[in-house]
Amino acid sequence: QSITTSNCPTTATAVYDTRDNTVYNIQKLADGKCWMLDNLALDLTNSAVLNNMTPNNTNATATSLTSLRSGNRSAGNQYATAGVSSNWISNYNYYSVPRVNMNSKDVVPNNAPTGGKGNNKVGGYYNFCAASAGSYCYSGGMTDDFIPTEKPGTSSGNATEDICPAGWRLPTGNTTGEYSALANQIYGSTGKTTDATAIANYRNALSVPLSGYFNNISGSFQGSDGYFWSNTRCENYDMYSLTVGTSSVHPSSSSGRSGGQSVRCIAK
Repeated sequence: QSITTSNCPTTATAVYDTRDNTVYNIQKLADGKCWMLDNLALDLTNSAVLNNMTPNNTNATATSLTSLRSGNRSAGNQYATAGVSSNWISNYNYYSVPRVNMNSKDVVPNNAPTGGKGNNKVGGYYNFCAASAGSYCYSGGMTDDFIPTEKPGTSSGNATEDICPAGWRLPTGNTTGEYSALANQIYGSTGKTTDATAIANYRNALSVPLSGYFNNISGSFQGSDGYFWSNTRCENYDMYSLTVGTSSVHPSSSSGRSGGQSVRCIAK
């Protein structure tokens, strides 16, 4: 929480999140931005962690954090319980409240990058309602054509709150966003690449594990792809995201908000 872009080290440095004392590596990269080199592993199933989250240590308002803490955090309602992957239920009626799965947060997936910068662990999987600290969510229920209804104020625009530490936030998406700007510095394009050297350089810069994503009742593509939220809305019910795999990097892909993806944070 005390790190800024101006005092961010140019070599990978371990710091800790004051909310739960988890250690993360950070570094100022080629784009001049200060990046977290590990996947966020904030356990929103832990009431002590939730109660310790305030606007002083989290990039969210008191109103959103109160909403995040409220309700029944039992399986199939607000959160999937830690270590029980089958409780991430795919049902639009449950999308009105944030959920996370921490089943594999300490696992290092296959094909994790080497170089000793990040810890390469999977971290937490968060649907976008959880990633945005409960501020950008479905309202629950479905329309007659099975399209999830929207919570007022979240049908357009970008997320301005999230579960990153105070002073940090989700990176911006699309072709002019921060994932793309970093790609431009690393391999000279803001678009998707399938060049093996470019992929390796991008993954090594961010120390990106192929953490996959979480949907329905299990994790998918662990060891082959990684999916990372941005704060930028794409269209309809999708947000821009970074996707990284063994055969491509796409810094401005899009993903539906109901699935569980990894979170990386960037200093403001």
